[in-house]
Amino acid sequence: MSRKGNMPPPTSDIEEYYEITPDVLGQGYFAVVKVGIDRKTGDRVAVKMVNKSLVEKEETLANEIDILGSIDHPNVVNMKAIFDTEDILFIVMELMEGGELYEEIVKRKTFTEADAAELVRQLCEALQYLHARGIVHRDLKLENLLLKKKESLEIKLADFGLSKLYSGQALQTACGTPFYVAPDVLLGAGYGPEVDMWSVGVLLYVLLSGRLPFAADSDAELFRLIIAGNLVWKTPQFDTVSAEAKDLILKLINVDSEGRWSAKQVLEHPWVKKHGSKNAVHNSMMEGLRSLSAESKARLTAAKKKD
Repeated sequence: MSRKGNMPPPTSDIEEYYEITPDVLGQGYFAVVKVGIDRKTGDRVAVKMVNKSLVEKEETLANEIDILGSIDHPNVVNMKAIFDTEDILFIVMELMEGGELYEEIVKRKTFTEADAAELVRQLCEALQYLHARGIVHRDLKLENLLLKKKESLEIKLADFGLSKLYSGQALQTACGTPFYVAPDVLLGAGYGPEVDMWSVGVLLYVLLSGRLPFAADSDAELFRLIIAGNLVWKTPQFDTVSAEAKDLILKLINVDSEGRWSAKQVLEHPWVKKHGSKNAVHNSMMEGLRSLSAESKARLTAAKKKD
């Protein structure tokens, strides 16, 4: 298994390095995540404790650890250490105190276009990095995007349990979360990194409307809608959404995987460059300076008239 930097060896006793507190951050079928404290630095971390007896395929765990151990990006949750015991696998990660993006949209209902674009920018920065290294995430959804701090817009991609290395040979395994899955996966003809970009389109649709683009009472009906790919701009949610934002969604929720935009292309889209980048902050500052300048000129003109 790959390890970054000076990680403790995977067979070490975790209690030597970290104190595991009773504070639970999340819990699933085979794992629970608790707050840990680094005994050396005092830093708080997240400790994912996986019950190995409940995991159907142990190679899935090895795959996740290998991928997390080989990547380093500001918009991907950082793995700090692993401790592998007979019954429990401990994965120590940076603590994301803001929780899931899902919880944030439940609270907000929708995001502004500026905020949505900023989130998409960060996600696509991460995906461009991953796809360039042959890694397909395969399970992008609101629950797997974590906020660094509460009330912040800094996100990191998490949960690489379904991720897969892609070397150009089409992937075949049907996996992912139904509402976000791409038609390429459902059709069974093989797929690649483009499936992640479909999920980005679904995420963007949800961020701007608070609604899913495709929903049904059964998986069979849901999958039929996804394969057809007939996108509807639900009202009133999309009544005030810009044409540029809708254009980007259409470039992502595209049943033609070859025509679907890549992460690199998304980062170059005018809507993302306008709202969702450091340039947006710069543009806002420059606009303020221009306004201030205009106001100063007006005052100067008024003063001259008085003279």
